[in-house]
Amino acid sequence: MDKKRSAFAAPDAGRMTDAELSKRLGGLQRRSAAWLLVGLAGAVSGTVCFFTVQAALLRAILVTVLFFGGVCCAVVFGGGAQKKLNALMHEQLGDFFRSEWEKTFGPDIHTPEMRIDEPFVKALHLLDGEWETCSVENFHEGEYGGVHFSAANVRLDHVYQRGTPHEGFETCSSMVFRGLVLRCAARVSAASPVLAAARTADSPRGILTGHAAFDRSFCVAADSEQDAVRLLTPQTIGFLTAFDRSVEGQLLSLCWRENTFSLALETDYAFAAVAGSVDLRDLDAVRRSYVRLLQEMCCVLDQLKASPALTGAAE
Repeated sequence: MDKKRSAFAAPDAGRMTDAELSKRLGGLQRRSAAWLLVGLAGAVSGTVCFFTVQAALLRAILVTVLFFGGVCCAVVFGGGAQKKLNALMHEQLGDFFRSEWEKTFGPDIHTPEMRIDEPFVKALHLLDGEWETCSVENFHEGEYGGVHFSAANVRLDHVYQRGTPHEGFETCSSMVFRGLVLRCAARVSAASPVLAAARTADSPRGILTGHAAFDRSFCVAADSEQDAVRLLTPQTIGFLTAFDRSVEGQLLSLCWRENTFSLALETDYAFAAVAGSVDLRDLDAVRRSYVRLLQEMCCVLDQLKASPALTGAAE
């Protein structure tokens, strides 16, 4: 088993009192929010100038100063404050986070077969061709109710060029996916990978399961149609349909590969984190938020425990 340094680990540092930590976190939170607002205002103003100012030279100057200045403020100053905030929170509250995680999911271990990273997201064929950059945060691995799982928050962005050869180009990005990627050890093994992705206008016909509602919503692909039909039984499809209706967000992709069953959910849920709406000056609220979000993962796993992939009923 390849054990890595815990995601909760932090460098040794002097422990602050709650009053000191509350003040520092609140200040960093306000600074990050202020710079993000400045950046947004600059980017919006620059975009307006790009479409409304007629003089090419003036337009180029205004766009450069406002748009790119705004982006720099948001990324460099706002992002910098956010990184300091996250580092300070884990430095000072890491022991609490680790304790709550271990009480709920056991030791935070990292094994190669349960890794969630960019190559794995590509293997899920999640929104193929629609993104260029991938960020993975809050990756953890544990056990719950007999289920060995790993999960992480994933964001995918489309990066593109905007502009003209005469006036120049700017690099832009837009988020195409933000959500939860979850892997579970399956009791039923897939002889070859079976993938089901939410249908889009460009989806091929795919393998039909015979379940009309599921086939309208998902495009199934597999090296072996026989394997897909064997695994995607009426019981499995019924579970997936019910699961998609009950969870917060939308099921966009699932993959059954060897002994792992993986899902991608488009959702605002922040796994093993503190909700962004929490006032970080209130440390009790910070702690409650972290515990509440762990419990929400428990609810998701409670539902997944009924999956034929995890019970063995798919065979």
